[in-house]
Amino acid sequence: MKNLSSIIAAIAAAVLACSCQQSQRAYPVYFLVQDANTVTDAADSTSTRMIVRYNGVTYTRMPIMSLDHFEKFQSHLNPDGSYGVTLYARKEWRNRLYFNTVEKRGMLMLPVVNGLAMEPMRIAPVNDGVLVIWNGLNGYDLKQISRSVDPIDEELEKKRYKDKNPRPLPKKPDKVKHQTKDFTGRTVGELFN
Repeated sequence: MKNLSSIIAAIAAAVLACSCQQSQRAYPVYFLVQDANTVTDAADSTSTRMIVRYNGVTYTRMPIMSLDHFEKFQSHLNPDGSYGVTLYARKEWRNRLYFNTVEKRGMLMLPVVNGLAMEPMRIAPVNDGVLVIWNGLNGYDLKQISRSVDPIDEELEKKRYKDKNPRPLPKKPDKVKHQTKDFTGRTVGELFN
C-alpha cells in the first residue's frame, strides 16, 4: 500500500510539474519565412509543409526563430506611438540565425507577435545575432516579452510596460470569397494585423 501511494504521489508531482511548465511558456513571438514554393505546386505534392498567408504572400508555418532563442531585448519608441524591439540571440543560436538568413536571402521574413502579423522585412544575412521588429508593439507586448527575455535597460523598459493589451482584435472578413487550399485540400490559414 505504501508503494502504491508513493507511485500516485510521484505521478501527481509529475503532472503538476508539467502543468507549471506549460503556464511558464514564452510569449508567442516568432519569425516566419516566405515559402519558396507556390501553394498549388503539384510537383511538391509529397511535401507535408504547413503554410499561412499574409497580404497575399505565403509563409512557411515553421518559424526559424522564436522568443526562446533570444537572451536580451531593447525597445524603441516610433513616431506613430508604437514600439519596436531589437532582439539579441543567445550565443548558441547565432549560427542557426546566420545560416537560415543566408539560405533565405532576399525572401521576406514575417514577425508574428501574439498571433498578429507585423511589418514583413526583406532577409539579409544576420551575422551579429540581432533581429528587429520595427513597429506595431505596445507596452503589454514589452511586458510579456520581458518575462522570457532580459531587458538591456530594465529601468527604461519598466516605464513602458502596460498591464492590459489595448490593441483591438484584427478585423477578419465576414465571408471569405476564395479560400486558398494547399495540395492536400487543407485550407491555408490567414494572418492579420
